[in-house]
Amino acid sequence: MFKIIKSNHQAVFLCLLFFLFLFTSTKVSAAGLVPCGLGTSDPCTLCHFIVGIKSLIDWGMGILIALSVTAISIAGVIYVVSSGDSELTKKAKSFVTSTVIGFALMLGAWLIINTTLWLFSAKKGGDGSYNLGLESKSWNSFSCSTASSTMGTLPPTGEEPISGYNSANFTFQSGIEAQAGDASAALQTLIVCMRNKLGSKMTINSISDSAGLQTCISSYAKPPCAHTKSSCHYGGTAPASPPKSEAVDISTTTGLTVLNIEAAANQCGAGFTQDESKTANHVHVSTTSCRKE
Repeated sequence: MFKIIKSNHQAVFLCLLFFLFLFTSTKVSAAGLVPCGLGTSDPCTLCHFIVGIKSLIDWGMGILIALSVTAISIAGVIYVVSSGDSELTKKAKSFVTSTVIGFALMLGAWLIINTTLWLFSAKKGGDGSYNLGLESKSWNSFSCSTASSTMGTLPPTGEEPISGYNSANFTFQSGIEAQAGDASAALQTLIVCMRNKLGSKMTINSISDSAGLQTCISSYAKPPCAHTKSSCHYGGTAPASPPKSEAVDISTTTGLTVLNIEAAANQCGAGFTQDESKTANHVHVSTTSCRKE
């Protein structure tokens, strides 16, 4: 009798597993594990990958719950029909024990993941930005803020746009205005564009070097030169003739955030940005003309 019951409950188990797979596969396919990349305004980010893994785990959790209930039900049937068969009763109890242990382990892992994501989704900073762009809808539901994690946001300026590269239109850190003439044509265009997007809060910390652009190209030494050798501030590894700066440092101490500056740089077609706010209170932005080989 045990062989018949064993054979029957295996068949039922496999059939149920098959139908669960069809149902959940259709559901996952319709919703999308990674709901991004559907257009230029919604690019995929690291955050979307994390949320996609979370969705896959939730999908597996749903299957586990259904299978656990089914397994316990089958074990209950086996226990009822065992009719005093100690071996069959022992197997039914073992089946239930293994199911409960497996479910408990999976539930614990699921709770740990949800708690971790909830902690990472906590807001940080006065600009309301999110870690990795991860936003919490509820304690176990998360979404990605593409604007926060990838492109950043632009502050409203309410100012008239400037039309040309004139040092009078910009705010400089003390002593840096003298470097304004060292900017290449491409950098001048980039700076004007960023100024129109960021407004008068944009403060320039560096364009070339206080030690002199030509000095730091022909006879580099640190100090007095402030940047690394062949920096884009000195025209890169293949500076033009005459040499011009292909980079600007924008301050993060005047009310603009790293995300603000990166957003403006991306929208203005910058070639490269680097967050140096932790050590130098600015974001480095260079043009696509700068060669770094």
